[in-house]
Amino acid sequence: MVSRSTTKRNAHSEKPSLFPLSSQHSTRTPPPPFTLAPPNLSPFLDLLDTSKVYITHVDTLPWQFKRRVFTVPILLNIAIAVLLLYRLYAILPTYLAIFASTLGYWTRETVDKSGKSTKQLLWLSVRRGAMFLVDFVLFRFILPWPVTFFFEAPANPVSWRWRVGFRDQEVIVRVSRKWGTEELLHGVVQGEQNPFFKVRILPAIDRQWMYGKTGYLMMDKNWDLEFALMIEVTALVTARALSFDDLQRSVIAYSEELSSWLLWPVHKPDEASSGGEEGRKRIIRFKDTLTALGKESVFFRWIELVQYESSQSGGFTPERQQSAVAKARQLFQEQGIDFEEFLSAVGGVDGLPGLERGR
Repeated sequence: MVSRSTTKRNAHSEKPSLFPLSSQHSTRTPPPPFTLAPPNLSPFLDLLDTSKVYITHVDTLPWQFKRRVFTVPILLNIAIAVLLLYRLYAILPTYLAIFASTLGYWTRETVDKSGKSTKQLLWLSVRRGAMFLVDFVLFRFILPWPVTFFFEAPANPVSWRWRVGFRDQEVIVRVSRKWGTEELLHGVVQGEQNPFFKVRILPAIDRQWMYGKTGYLMMDKNWDLEFALMIEVTALVTARALSFDDLQRSVIAYSEELSSWLLWPVHKPDEASSGGEEGRKRIIRFKDTLTALGKESVFFRWIELVQYESSQSGGFTPERQQSAVAKARQLFQEQGIDFEEFLSAVGGVDGLPGLERGR
């Protein structure tokens, strides 16, 4: 129910560098899909434990939703704490009496064997054994929930919320639980070919799994939340030592072989994919609008125009982009179509090859 904050500092006496320190390391490359972490992340990387794997992302769900979600564990842990305190208040005199009885004092819990049958003694033993077992379970396995939730050091869910509050943009940092860089980046099979990468990292960064799920709900058997670290990182963002863009969905691990922190910027392929999908939709809308006007041939002539200009020696330079726009404007005018009005109708030039950078 409640995660332990496991914030630690680097286990090495020397501060890990962001880049290889020797010529021996310089000939090596990070295992795909990782790259060397950029220097601007050093204020954040200096806070990490080199033996752990981390996932960062920015939780952009509305703060009201986050507050509602967090209200549930608060009320649940308060209820558990109240029940445990009541149980302790009710049962403590019984245990004190039993303990005094074992020391030879006569108490209300002292058993007079001479006045009881074997069956009665057996039932008394079962009843007391059940009481001991129930209380052991309550205080050994249930008590840690409210204790860690409210009091664990150096930070806990309550201190995190108390210090950070509820925001529309929140930095979430997950840390590997009971596994780390030794499993991911040591040995022959490293990076994306490693089984730990496939069964513990990929499910944890799946877009469908993360969509609509606030950061506090992302703790499981493989990942914990670093509450103390999230407090510190939020302070860095507030002080503008880091930005939210620096902490978008990424996987971070330390490579002993490279003596460097490695980063997989998961969000960058997503952004490219999202942009590509939006561009395809824009082009389809461009074509469909021309088709509706009975001018589908203009679409194909535009495609030929862009292909011609982009295939020239030197590439699709700004001058050629401007030339393509001028020719496209003339092409539209020849067909009786207002160029600017048409672009406005299809949502602008973003995502349209030959037009987005040439106007």
